[in-house]
Amino acid sequence: MFSLTQNYLTRGFWGDEAWTSLISQLPYTDMLKTTAADFHPPGYYTVVELVYKFLPPTEIATRSISIIFYLLTLFMVFKLASFVRGKLFGFLTALVVAANPIFFTYAFEARNYTMFAFAATGSVYFLIELSKKFTWQRTAGFVLISALGIYTHYYMFFVLFGQGIYILLYDRQILLRMIGAYLVVGLLYLPWIPFLLGQLSSVAGDYWIGGIDKRTHFEALLRILGGEHQNPIRPWLFGISLGLLLIGILQHILRHKFEKPYLLTWLWAVVPFVLATLPGLSIDGIKLPFRPIFFWRYLIGSSVPLSMVMVHTAQKFPKYIMWASVGSLIVLSLAVDLTTIQRYPYGFKQIYEGKILADVKPDDKLVTVLPSFAEVLYYRNRFGLENELIILPEGLVQFSGKSLLDAYEVNGTVRIDDYPKGRYYELRPGPSVQKTE
Repeated sequence: MFSLTQNYLTRGFWGDEAWTSLISQLPYTDMLKTTAADFHPPGYYTVVELVYKFLPPTEIATRSISIIFYLLTLFMVFKLASFVRGKLFGFLTALVVAANPIFFTYAFEARNYTMFAFAATGSVYFLIELSKKFTWQRTAGFVLISALGIYTHYYMFFVLFGQGIYILLYDRQILLRMIGAYLVVGLLYLPWIPFLLGQLSSVAGDYWIGGIDKRTHFEALLRILGGEHQNPIRPWLFGISLGLLLIGILQHILRHKFEKPYLLTWLWAVVPFVLATLPGLSIDGIKLPFRPIFFWRYLIGSSVPLSMVMVHTAQKFPKYIMWASVGSLIVLSLAVDLTTIQRYPYGFKQIYEGKILADVKPDDKLVTVLPSFAEVLYYRNRFGLENELIILPEGLVQFSGKSLLDAYEVNGTVRIDDYPKGRYYELRPGPSVQKTE
C-alpha cells in the first residue's frame, strides 16, 4: 500500500501532468484561450478546474479525477458487456480491463485518458441500446456522452466514425434516427469548431508527433496489451492477448457468422488505429496530406474493446480452458502492474526537495527551458517559493506547450529572457540542476 501511494498518488508530476494542473489553475477564459492555442479540447481541463474550486491543486486531488473516471469506465464496461452477453461476460471483461497494465497505469495519471475511455465506452453502450429500442432517454444519453467524448479528446471522432461504419453496414434500420443524434452532437460542438480549425492549421506547420515507421503499430499494440515498460512478464501477457484476438477472428470465420456487437467492438478498436495512421502517411513515395497524429498513448482506450474481444474468445472454449485463459490474462496483468507500482520515478519534485529548498536564497533565480517549464513552475509554486523563474529562449517554437508558457508570461508569473546575472539554479530536462554563482 505504501508503494501504491508513493508511485501512483503522491509521486511528482511529469511534464504533461504539470501542464494539466497549471492550465487548470488559470482563470477559466484564459484556460479556454490557452487550450485553443494548443491542440486539445477543453473538456478535461474544465473538470479539473471545477475540482480545484473545492480542493487544492495537489497531486492527489488532480489524479483522483482520473481514478474516478477509471472506476466509472469499469462500471460502464460491466454494463456494456453484460448487455451484450450476460453478467458473467460483463464481470470478466471488467476485471480484464481493470487489470490491463496500460489502462491501470494511466488511471493514476493527471491526464484525460480515462475520461476519454469512459465517454467512448458510454457512447458505444448507448448505441447498442438504441439498436435494440430507440427512446428519447437513450438518445439523450448517447448525445451527451458522445459530446463529452469529443470535448475530451479528438480521437473520439474516430470512435464515432467507427460507429457510423457499423450503422451503415450492419444496422441500417436506425440510420436516419442516428443521423439526427449525430447532428445534435455536432450542434453541441459548434462553439469549439472555429478553435479546432485553428489548431489544425497550427499543427500543420509544427507539431511534436513523429512519423510512422515499420514498428509503430506493433509497439502501440505491445504497450496497449502488455504495458508500457519492459519486464520479463510482458512478452507472455502480450502473446496470450494476441493469441486470443487471432483465435477469436478464426472462430468467427469458421462459423461464417459475425455477431453484430462483436463487429461493432472490432470497429471500435480498429478504426481509430487506421484513421490515426492516415495523416502524413508515406508509402513508396506517395505521401498523404497533413502531419502525423498517430501516438500510441492516445489509443489507450482501445484496451476496452480489445479486452471484450479476448474474453469473448475465451468464453467459446471449454470451461477449464476459458477460466485458464481469462485467469492468465488477469494474473499476468496484475504482475505487470506490480512491476509498475515498484517504479519510483525521479523528477523535479525530488530535485527541489534534495537540492534547492534547503539552499535557495530569496534573490536566487530559477532558470529552465520550455520542455521542463511546467514541472519547474508547478513545484516552485507547490513548495511556496517566490524566486523569479526565467525561461531561456532557446528552441522556442510554436508547438505543444508553448501556449501555456505564453499565458504565464502574460500574467507576469515567468519571464522569457537570457541567462540572468548573479546566482541562479539551472534546471534542465533529465532532470538535472546546476547552481551558478
